[in-house]
Amino acid sequence: MIDEAKFNRFSIALRDFERAEAFIKEARNHQYGGLVHEALVLSAIVCYYRPFTNNERNPNSAAASRLELSDFSPLSRDQLDIHETCKELRNKALAHAEITHHPTKLDRENGVISSPVFSLVGKAPLLEEMSELIGKLIRQCHDKRADYVNSVRNTP
Repeated sequence: MIDEAKFNRFSIALRDFERAEAFIKEARNHQYGGLVHEALVLSAIVCYYRPFTNNERNPNSAAASRLELSDFSPLSRDQLDIHETCKELRNKALAHAEITHHPTKLDRENGVISSPVFSLVGKAPLLEEMSELIGKLIRQCHDKRADYVNSVRNTP
């Protein structure tokens, strides 16, 4: 059983997952690799992974800081790969800009600087598979919240 702080984090996570799902749905209406498509996929990844990052810094917060994968039923190998891809992209290429994803190079001989623009093309998970994972987590958030509500309503 979860406590109130975890209930609150599941509630916040539910909204993030629903937002990620909406971004994926809209991305399907745009050209793959185009600016709008890429912006929507970026937003979907950030919203999907946000519940798994530290949020609350105040130890007395009404919400738990984050969710763990162990708060949900086990993921399949493919779903775990999607989760890990989102984690890598969010933490190293989208919310932050590590050089492995944003390489830059100076040709010392001629002074030419190369710094290609990062793109999610070929790096982001397949949207259908990501959507299935998000749907699974949405259902579990609903279930966890309902279980908590039933437990507190039935407590004398």
